[in-house]
Amino acid sequence: MHGIYSIRRIRVVAALLAVASGLAACNGTAVVTMTSTASQDNFLAYRVGLVSVQLESSSGKSDLKILPARTTVDFAALTNLSEVLAAAAAAKGSFQSVRITLDYSSAQIVYDDGSLDGVVLTPVGTNGQAVGQIQLTVKLDPSDSFSVSSKGASQLALGLDLAASNTVNLKAKTVTVNPVIAASAQPIDAKQVRIRGPIVGAAAGSVPVAASSAASPSAAAVATSTEFTMGVMPFNGAVAGLGKLAIQTTDGTDFEVDGNASSGAVGLGQLTSLGSAMAVAYGTLTVTNQSITTTTYSAASTPTTGGAASTTILAGLTFTATQVLAGSSVQGGGLDRVTGIVSARSGDTLAVEDATLLANDGTETFLGGTTFVLLGPNSLITVLGQSTADINGQQQISVGSSIEAFGIATSLSLNNATLDASAGRVRLDTTTASGLAVDQGSGALGFNLVSLNGRSIAAFDFTGAGVVPTQYSVATGELSLTNATAGAPVIVTGFPNSFGAPPPNFTASSLLDPTTIDALLAVDWGAGTASPFATYNSS
Repeated sequence: MHGIYSIRRIRVVAALLAVASGLAACNGTAVVTMTSTASQDNFLAYRVGLVSVQLESSSGKSDLKILPARTTVDFAALTNLSEVLAAAAAAKGSFQSVRITLDYSSAQIVYDDGSLDGVVLTPVGTNGQAVGQIQLTVKLDPSDSFSVSSKGASQLALGLDLAASNTVNLKAKTVTVNPVIAASAQPIDAKQVRIRGPIVGAAAGSVPVAASSAASPSAAAVATSTEFTMGVMPFNGAVAGLGKLAIQTTDGTDFEVDGNASSGAVGLGQLTSLGSAMAVAYGTLTVTNQSITTTTYSAASTPTTGGAASTTILAGLTFTATQVLAGSSVQGGGLDRVTGIVSARSGDTLAVEDATLLANDGTETFLGGTTFVLLGPNSLITVLGQSTADINGQQQISVGSSIEAFGIATSLSLNNATLDASAGRVRLDTTTASGLAVDQGSGALGFNLVSLNGRSIAAFDFTGAGVVPTQYSVATGELSLTNATAGAPVIVTGFPNSFGAPPPNFTASSLLDPTTIDALLAVDWGAGTASPFATYNSS
């Protein structure tokens, strides 16, 4: 028995050492995300060219190119998400600054003035002249620079502050731009993170998390995880980005693969069968400290006397997915995709204002007018975050529904299109409704509706929806209404109820009241100096 145990003991130690040495040999990973912060100026679209993003060392050399290719980013649609730009392999070291180049020469900036189409604004510089490319160098906090370890992954968060970056002049129909971008080695916020890219591997298995430091090597703790791996193609780009990221899934992860909804292992199995198809995962990035302890036994030592123990700490990030879309549920498969919010409905025809069209070939177009989505008896309805499509009906799509519709686009012009989804499908996403609280009930809240998804309700036609905006009824369930008193501003996230159904008009999954809604003070001045402070240091 002692001889058999010794052989098993040697094998376990060798396996653990192989894992540790393999991890140590790898480069570190720089995971870079980008988001934006909302402005008191409601932009229906803020589409700007993102030319390049580069990480620089203290010498000023452009050490690491993060963005794979120039792309267009709608920062107005990025206020509720953080987008993964890259998960790039990087040599061990610290980065002191980020160089970002934006291009406003072909920008599409639309301001919500309450009208159906909004106001198109021309971007100008602080001198009042037309603006093109703007390059910013964002310095990182010297006391908290962005460091990459050779044995783990580190996150750098970037955020464009729309309020501080823009001054709107409605009379002149211009917006003066002076981009302000924050960069932090710590997460800027707790927003949901989105990663888009090709599937490059999927497998279920055991991943060593922590080996026991107990005397017996057979007591090694091993946690089982189920994951797949994605490359990175940020936003709606078509060029492969840097690196790849492991996506952890759970039994509660919801999948939609080629329009088929499922969850957990079933969804992962469907995804695995796709090969290298495109995928989008929504979830959270969590800082992890992974320790591996190994115990080496000499010829003189035994499990009772113990051996020499050593511990390796591996810092890193874990992406845990709550929702995964893959295959034609992302794009392609012979279908075009229209994204936007339903402003009106008449029978089986949906009107969507200021939509984005992603064609089957990957071409992206902003449609500044009205796009019509045509439903049919065979149109499939799915709900993001729901593991089955069997219970969904077309009446679930109401005025205020945030949708992604898949079908065939026709009658395309610069301002509008028609998408025939009669043989396609529509996916519903959550909507944000804001207003002033009027009254409370048991698990219910009534308020004067001001906006849907940040857009003024003046642009919505509620005919047939069974909605009176001044008496908007929200089912709040177990959500706390303590601070949602009469007259208080309230923001709820959830889904509008079925078209034409009696109240409640909306079912909320989350609620923000005055104690949790961010307040913003923006200060501008007309003239200044290059040396505003007599002294300045890290404290």
